[in-house]
Amino acid sequence: MYRYLIIESKKEIKSEESPIISIFSEFIDITKVETEPYAIHIFYQQETDVSFLDVILNIMSDTLTDLRIYVSYQFENEDQLQLHMNFIKNKLKLIPFIKYVYIDDKILLRSLLNLIDHELKSYMLRKYNQDTSMLQSIKTYLECNQNMSSAAKKLYIHRNTLIQRLDKFYQTTGFDVRVFNDAFLIYHLVI
Repeated sequence: MYRYLIIESKKEIKSEESPIISIFSEFIDITKVETEPYAIHIFYQQETDVSFLDVILNIMSDTLTDLRIYVSYQFENEDQLQLHMNFIKNKLKLIPFIKYVYIDDKILLRSLLNLIDHELKSYMLRKYNQDTSMLQSIKTYLECNQNMSSAAKKLYIHRNTLIQRLDKFYQTTGFDVRVFNDAFLIYHLVI
C-alpha cells in the first residue's frame, strides 16, 4: 500500500527541509521525497500508528515555523496515489492555512461539505463511487439511524452481509459509517 504526506509552510520550506525529513524518517521508511517552494511531499508504504499531529506540532515548536500536514489514506498503486495527490493539492488551497495543522480525508471533507462535487465524491468513495449496491446499503443503514437489523431487513439481506459490506467500505475508504462523525460526512456524499 502506498501513502503520502504533504507538509506545507507559509514561507519557503527549503531551509526546514532537512530537519523535517530526518524527523519523519525516524517514524516511517521514506521511499521518495519531492519538494516544492512551500511544500514537502513524503512518500512511504507501511502502516504506522504514529500521531502525525504530535510530530508536526513538535516540529513547529522546534523550528518556530507555521506548518500543516495532510496525511493520505492508502492506495494500491502509485498512479492512484499521484492522481489523488494532485487532487488534494488543489483542494488544500480552498482551506485557510491557519484553520488546521493536521488534515486527513475526514477533515478535508468536513471543510469542503458545501463544495461537494463529482470529483470530491469519487475520491472520497474510491472504488465504491459507482457501486450502487454498496451506496444503497450505506444510505439505508444511515437512514435507519445506524440500526444494523432494521437496515438489513429493508435491504433484504442478512445482518452479517451488511456488517461485511460496512467493514469493506471502511477498509477501502477509511470512513467507518458506524461512527457518527464519519456517517455524517459519508451521508452527504451518498444522498
